[in-house]
Amino acid sequence: MHLRALALVLLVPLSVTAQADTTRLPATVVTATRIPTAADAQTATVTVLDGATLRAEGLTHVGDALRRVPGLALARTSSFGSQQALFLRGGQSNYVRVLVDGVALNEPGGVLDLGRITLDDVARIEVVRGPASVLYGSEAVTGVIQIFTRSGGGPTKWRAELGGGSYGAQRGSLGASGAAGKFDWSLQGDRHHTDGILAFNNAYQNDGVTGALAFAPDARSDIKLTSRFNASQYQYPTGSDGSVEDRNAERTERRLMLGLEAGRRWTDRVESRAQFTAMDMRPRTTDRADDAADTVGFYGYLANATVKRRMVDARSTARLGTAQFLTLGGEWSRDTETSSSVSLSEFGDFPGSFRAARENRAAYAQTHGEAGAFTYTLGGRLDENSAFGRFETARVGAAWRIGAPLRVRASAGTAFKAPSFFENFASGFTVGNADLRPERSRSADLGIELTLPHGTGIRLTGFTQRFRDLIQYTGAPPAMGDPNYYNIAKANAGGVEFEASFLAATGLATTIAHTWTDTRVVDAGFETAPEANFVEGGRLLRRPSHVTSIQLRRPIGEVGTLSATILRTGEREDRDFATWPATIVMLPPFTAVDVSSDLRLPNLLGSSARLLLRAENLFDVRTQQIAGFASPGRILYAGLRLER
Repeated sequence: MHLRALALVLLVPLSVTAQADTTRLPATVVTATRIPTAADAQTATVTVLDGATLRAEGLTHVGDALRRVPGLALARTSSFGSQQALFLRGGQSNYVRVLVDGVALNEPGGVLDLGRITLDDVARIEVVRGPASVLYGSEAVTGVIQIFTRSGGGPTKWRAELGGGSYGAQRGSLGASGAAGKFDWSLQGDRHHTDGILAFNNAYQNDGVTGALAFAPDARSDIKLTSRFNASQYQYPTGSDGSVEDRNAERTERRLMLGLEAGRRWTDRVESRAQFTAMDMRPRTTDRADDAADTVGFYGYLANATVKRRMVDARSTARLGTAQFLTLGGEWSRDTETSSSVSLSEFGDFPGSFRAARENRAAYAQTHGEAGAFTYTLGGRLDENSAFGRFETARVGAAWRIGAPLRVRASAGTAFKAPSFFENFASGFTVGNADLRPERSRSADLGIELTLPHGTGIRLTGFTQRFRDLIQYTGAPPAMGDPNYYNIAKANAGGVEFEASFLAATGLATTIAHTWTDTRVVDAGFETAPEANFVEGGRLLRRPSHVTSIQLRRPIGEVGTLSATILRTGEREDRDFATWPATIVMLPPFTAVDVSSDLRLPNLLGSSARLLLRAENLFDVRTQQIAGFASPGRILYAGLRLER
């Protein structure tokens, strides 16, 4: 009955005009080939999300926006700001390289937490599915996500938002952009705060500042500097099994990201680009004894780290024919991490620390082009790493247009992911393994695209992947002092992604997506217990077999827009760590419905004004995305936006 009522609201005929769909591809896509390529000339599977549309729906964090992308599933530990893992096409949560204006967001080894990445300054998000190590190296095993922030240009404009809602939520942002001579600029600051969903010690705060400065000295040259700084704090009262018991545990994070890119068109056929990126991250976990009586078992944990990533990339692209391009490039990168930690327990303290660094040099080549109805991409890369030696990757893709409406594409490739520094060099309670090899993958997909009149499009893609040399943790190493990590496990993942979008005569824009994913452990390594994380023949943890999303959007005359998203997440296999040994649990499927409206108001202070109303999880569905950890119920929000 709830869904029927929602459908009636959205389907009532109105005299309106159509709006663009969130996932409709723009004229060009950059991430898949690293050159501006027409949307209908891609050989990879690509989805693009528009930042302005996402904000108009009241979405605040990148992870919430990515849930609607076919092939992608997320699992959030608990409340707002908690750790959020991303699984693309059934791969591991560290198998996706995420970039912000070209700057890697991942820690070395692919570790990534999307729980604190906000949407305030986002212009668009490009999601490329499939192996991408040829262009992006380690971590781009199942795909690449690139977040593009807002640019400047034109007359000076400013924007602001202020709002609040459930669980003590507060949101505020202030930004401006413009141009001065040959310079374009943009600057934005934002703050997010909530008290959290749990009874105590569950607050989350995130402060961010972003900026961009572009300079065009002449018609053939361009330089752009981007920056992003975030300071966040998340308080968590939960133990490893989800029990609410800790009154002073918190994790803080400071992250600075800088990118400098310059380009020069030497002739009408040859262009060179160079990019320098830097990411500095300082995470800190503080969990001391709650009081004088808190001395039982492992009662505390303290950790500090400094993570730095530096990368220089230079490449040249030559146009060989009307629509044939050859790119030759080289990359140098250096990752460093300094870490110290101590586990506090009644059995004594277990301190650990390490200081590690590795350098990587790579050369890559790619050719991309169109020949009539045929489109092709062919690339190869050679990496030479100071820690694990030489690694080769390749990717090939092709597409064939059969008449005007139908297009068939296929691709295959290899990829790799380097170990994290913790897996290599941890000491104390956990012992790393310096001899770990990179994890490897082989992947292939086959897709069909059908484009029909009146904004109707259908995409169907089948994929298969083989993951080898997976790094497995064991709590019982073969001998005292032996490492806890080994390259042992193997797994496969395959499935089908379906997406259809159409525009009704009433003005209702609809996008329906469904993903079926089958994951199987081929080799469980040395952990043979049925409750182990890798169980031979079993599924990979926390990956739903089925995910369905329905997006509905329609204008309300000239007043604004009404939107709704229905997300159905199928059952997932997990482990319940409240018992020892952990027990296998199947998390039940659940359906969440979000509705929002973006309404025009009379001008305020000489500025255009809009009222944003949003209800997330409208029917207050209570569920667990991770066994033992509660997720938010119904969330209401109201905000005011001004632009001038």
